[in-house]
Amino acid sequence: MTQTGTLTFVPSVHFSPTHRRRVRETIREVDPDVVAVELDARRFERLDRNGRSTPFDLAQELPPPTAAAYATLRALQRTVVRLYGLDPTKTDMETAIETAAELDADVALIDDPLVDTLDALGRRVGIETLPKMLVRAQLMSPEDYARGVEAMTTSFADVEHGDDVQPMIDHVRRLLPEVAEVLIDRRDRSMAARLHRLRSEGHDVVAVVGAGHHNGIRRVLEDLERESADPDVVVPIETPSRSVTRIPID
Repeated sequence: MTQTGTLTFVPSVHFSPTHRRRVRETIREVDPDVVAVELDARRFERLDRNGRSTPFDLAQELPPPTAAAYATLRALQRTVVRLYGLDPTKTDMETAIETAAELDADVALIDDPLVDTLDALGRRVGIETLPKMLVRAQLMSPEDYARGVEAMTTSFADVEHGDDVQPMIDHVRRLLPEVAEVLIDRRDRSMAARLHRLRSEGHDVVAVVGAGHHNGIRRVLEDLERESADPDVVVPIETPSRSVTRIPID
């Protein structure tokens, strides 16, 4: 810990071996007292175990409507990840937890509870969402549409900063602002508030977050720097219990 605290970001593509390697190297180089991860308590508990969980393990613990939404999103995510030739069972967050354990560093859980996010998504997204998205796509200029499609082809290995995926985030926001508000903007605000609290308390932090959250979190943090940390903001801190197994990064 230091008097003012420090914050080092690792913007990541969650299932990319390049980013797993970058996460491990950065944490070892900085040697922080806290590693902040884009997880809540439930997801951390499952990753902290040495066993692998399936998309449906956590769903069994959730209320039925929330469980259905979660299982659907996870199955879709894993399908897309496989289409890109990546392994959906190996993540940057698990690498971060293992490296924290290796260095005897604590892990800060800075994401919102999954149940809260899915509940908010259910309130914002309905049967009218798809027709709205199609109308918005039709109203886009050919140039904007082409830029959006081009953004989707960015090589994961080339992503080093939020700027590298910002065109993709902007494209999603134009087509599905309801989804972007819940899955991106709302979580950016929450994660920034928790990181601000950690830094204000003097912690030296390495924050492992999805590249799509990087710019949003930084913008909120810039505004928060002029304010004292909100005493009502709670940051769960865990000591990783899993053994260091050196999950593959190649």
